[in-house]
Amino acid sequence: MIDDVRSEHRGREAVVPMKDKDGRSVLVVILKYTFAVDPSGFAEIPDDPHEVRFVDECWGDDLASSSIKKPSDLFDTKPGTDVILVGHAYPPSVGATHVDVSLRVGPVAKTVRAHGLRVWIPGSLGGLAAGPSRPVREPVPLKYELAWGGIDLSNPERIVGEARNYAGRGVAADPQSLIDQPAAQLEDPSRPFGGRSNVPWSFGPIHRHWEPRKSFSGTYDEAWMEMKMPYLPDDFDPRFHVCVPPEQWSQVPLRGDEPIEIVGARPEGPWRFRLPRVAPGFLSSALGREQPNRTWLDTLLIDADLGRVELTWRASIPLPKKYEQFDYVKIGEKTVV
Repeated sequence: MIDDVRSEHRGREAVVPMKDKDGRSVLVVILKYTFAVDPSGFAEIPDDPHEVRFVDECWGDDLASSSIKKPSDLFDTKPGTDVILVGHAYPPSVGATHVDVSLRVGPVAKTVRAHGLRVWIPGSLGGLAAGPSRPVREPVPLKYELAWGGIDLSNPERIVGEARNYAGRGVAADPQSLIDQPAAQLEDPSRPFGGRSNVPWSFGPIHRHWEPRKSFSGTYDEAWMEMKMPYLPDDFDPRFHVCVPPEQWSQVPLRGDEPIEIVGARPEGPWRFRLPRVAPGFLSSALGREQPNRTWLDTLLIDADLGRVELTWRASIPLPKKYEQFDYVKIGEKTVV
């Protein structure tokens, strides 16, 4: 059944049987396109497109403490489109102490300010402030380890953490213990560090146990254990699979051919391009009846370091109770001029 996949497309695919929120069997068909985009904006499908990822790819080797660099594609469905930028911040000139990196695509617009090395100093109201930045001598990784956040496990009875970014810098039970320690280098330029308004600010994916993702995971209480376990709770929200902060999520799915502008994340300067529009389609057949399956672009990942862009679609196809009654799935594409 699962082996009968009829494909006419230029992407990479994966077909995975899963259970949906209500415990029903579904066949999740994932289709990923990769475009190589040069500094001038010319885009083409390379000979070595990226494969579907079944696990998160992290920045560091310690998965327990590292932030996610590129997320897993393994889930059944999620609303809207996530927009992810992977890369480094490049200084605009020799001696610059910071660089603003901006991302614009469709309704998504975000700027991250990347500073050179700096340390925490006492704040005017008793908290922490970031000291002066040194010149940016090498590209700054755009990862949550360099943003506001962190967790202090030194006292098991009083764990202190930033629920939106446990991998970052700045959070401690005794903030004064961080004086002269490396400070966060990534921040929202409209909200510099200081006071209680600090926010984690980067372009990467966020973990499932970070907020706001965690708030969509549902309620795992005694009622769930008695009535639903091992399936997801009734109040599970598919937005749990949205792996980006709210400002990087488009509630209305993107098409994939919107103008894209990246500033500050390429050594050559601003990177502007527009991908050719590709419109994949999924058809499945069970008991001899063929029907189309709904799909939309749910993840747009831009790797500024590699000069590549990933576009991911999927279809979640209900399976009959007897799997042998499922005939096949077809995956096709059309290029829209």
